[in-house]
Amino acid sequence: MRMYEQMKRRFDVNYIGPIAPPSFFVEKAVSKLQRVAGLRGKFHFFSEKRLRLIRDMVKPQVSGGNLNFFFGQTPWIRCQFNQPYTVYLDAAFPTYMKVYSAPEKFQPKDLARITQLEKEWLSRATKIFWGSHWALNEAEREFGTQFPQSVVVRVGGHIDVPESDLYNIDSDDWLFTFISLDFLNKGGWVCVKAFNIIRQQNPKARLIIIGQQPPAEVLQYPGVEYAGYLRKTNPEELSRFKSILSKATFMIHPTTMDTMGAVILESGYYGCPSIAPATFGIPDLVINNETGILVKPPFTEDEFAQPLLDILRDKNRYLDMRRGVRKYMLNELTWDAVGDKINEEIRRIV
Repeated sequence: MRMYEQMKRRFDVNYIGPIAPPSFFVEKAVSKLQRVAGLRGKFHFFSEKRLRLIRDMVKPQVSGGNLNFFFGQTPWIRCQFNQPYTVYLDAAFPTYMKVYSAPEKFQPKDLARITQLEKEWLSRATKIFWGSHWALNEAEREFGTQFPQSVVVRVGGHIDVPESDLYNIDSDDWLFTFISLDFLNKGGWVCVKAFNIIRQQNPKARLIIIGQQPPAEVLQYPGVEYAGYLRKTNPEELSRFKSILSKATFMIHPTTMDTMGAVILESGYYGCPSIAPATFGIPDLVINNETGILVKPPFTEDEFAQPLLDILRDKNRYLDMRRGVRKYMLNELTWDAVGDKINEEIRRIV
């Protein structure tokens, strides 16, 4: 939706979608049975049959126009319509498999089939827009080739940008947030233990967890609260989410499974810096010690707690970081900023 809105600012856009046919039942069932039996299954979601079905669903709707634009890549790798095309993606298929899935559960030959098709499809693209330098570098390493038609345009957040930073700079009641739909893989325990170290230095400190409900024992830690799932589609829950961000001192994001981390952007819109690993696409979102703090993996809770204690004891440095993160986010990491870069590149093509 965000990308469509951006492109409509400059071009006459024909939106095709949603295109999302389910997996074929037999292919899905066979793959599941193989994996349950301890064997390797096929990756049914991108089976040859489903990829061709997607192509056949898209093809009748492609007419006229000078350029096709694809959001994401793997579902479209059989879409060849004798027209130039561009694509925006945040990670290539092999990277997704490594970060979010378990490649060892699938047949190497089947994963290689998908990887090869995606490599060829991306190589033929007129322009490739990447969400991060990490995603581009990972893709070139995994595919064993260069993509000279690449442009790193970054990403935007999924929340409106407030007019100003509403944080109470006179408050010493530090408020930390942890925002995730996967408590364990996003580093929830590292966050809670780091917060516990901080609270020993400042008993007024609080940690608000948003997203997946944490294990019950987490809420036994002093100062830890659970705000709920807080859906952005629900006006009341969205208002609560924005209210928390506007009061937050720092977001703690010790993730071990990620590509970009939209919560870093959304917190930054409110002037709230983040502490996060120097991995995945996060270094494109956080300038270390200027707009937030990057921690080299592997890390412990102490390596997250100590930098926070250091900066929060230096109020001037902290306030400089708040100004820095908001300025950086508004200049570089909104959909308007991303859209401007993509639209300018497309203008040169068409």
